[in-house]
Amino acid sequence: MAKVKKPTKRKTDLMAAAKVVAVALKEDHVVVLDPNSLKESRPHISTGSVALDYLIGGKENEQGVRPCPGIPKGNITNLYGLAGAGKTTLALQTAAQTCSEGGTCVYIDWEHEVDHRYAEKLGVPISDTSKFLLIQPDTLEAGLRYIFTMAEAGVDLIVIDSVGAAVPKAFFEKKDDGPAPVGLNARLWSQYLPKIKSRIVKHQTAIIGISQLREAIGGMASFSGPRKIPQGGKAWSFYSTLQIMLRVVGKEKGKVWDGMQGKAVDSILGTCVRAKLDKCKVSDSAHREVDFYLISGEGVDNVRSVLELAIKSGIVSKKGAWYSWNGGDGEIRGQGLNSFKESLSEDHVSQIFAQVKPFLNDPKNKEEDKPNLSDIDLEDMEDLEDILGDL
Repeated sequence: MAKVKKPTKRKTDLMAAAKVVAVALKEDHVVVLDPNSLKESRPHISTGSVALDYLIGGKENEQGVRPCPGIPKGNITNLYGLAGAGKTTLALQTAAQTCSEGGTCVYIDWEHEVDHRYAEKLGVPISDTSKFLLIQPDTLEAGLRYIFTMAEAGVDLIVIDSVGAAVPKAFFEKKDDGPAPVGLNARLWSQYLPKIKSRIVKHQTAIIGISQLREAIGGMASFSGPRKIPQGGKAWSFYSTLQIMLRVVGKEKGKVWDGMQGKAVDSILGTCVRAKLDKCKVSDSAHREVDFYLISGEGVDNVRSVLELAIKSGIVSKKGAWYSWNGGDGEIRGQGLNSFKESLSEDHVSQIFAQVKPFLNDPKNKEEDKPNLSDIDLEDMEDLEDILGDL
């Protein structure tokens, strides 16, 4: 029986082969991976919540660096939950963090619900159009044009509020009384999210898409009971790098003076929100969750979040109902967390935060020069016809 000759293994020069393709395409798509990049976190934007940044950041690598303690740049983040869970508040605080660090933000507000007074209170520079722009398009197609334009201009953050509130132009142009196209919103997002993602990767633009949770209609929902799914179709779960689900798990009540009744009445002072990472491709934090606190009308309570992290890390001692911390000027104690929190000065909180910061491990990323939004002509849409096609 004749021996079967084994095929000879050829040594292939991968870079040489890639260059042949690059010459044919007149464009080089090869990405050179640098091990030194592991010494720094990937480019990211803080959410304004130290607890949530800590969760997204993931475990430290061999270089002692957390992969991504915040919203990743050049990627899509899907933020969803029921009404009142703090989605818009978190998005506005992320916008405020972006602008405070010298970046730029565009807020696509299809719901027409952004309160400029509340946004300003959260730190958003509403009067500085070189850093922040609020855009309220009429149709989904008009909003897509702004998204493509701003991504090409190199804007740091684009917030879409919300993906389900964007109404396709076909609904406005419909003249007969027949049924409206089913699932048109989801189909358009499925068609254009891949194109959007290819452009934000190039310009390192972060996108946050806000979705409401809605009851599923038809399908297996009738057999398994009501099921809540995010708006915008499945494309957002396919093309997002980070999916964060928010839900209220507790409410903090207190006394507030009511001038009409002439007495202090019970009121909701804040809420405890649980953030769960249903999808996370920037660290090992997938399916993990963390709680943070929202003060009504003021946003994220980072002092409370810092104290919670300090308690978990052992910096603040908890014995029964008593909390204590050994600062530079002696021990500070309090019965109950609120009492302990009130006994701390701003300097004390700063000291505790300095002790917690090594656990957060949030190195600053080098930022390039940012575009000035006031120099962008929003009416110049000539090049977008090639991008959007027949949109």
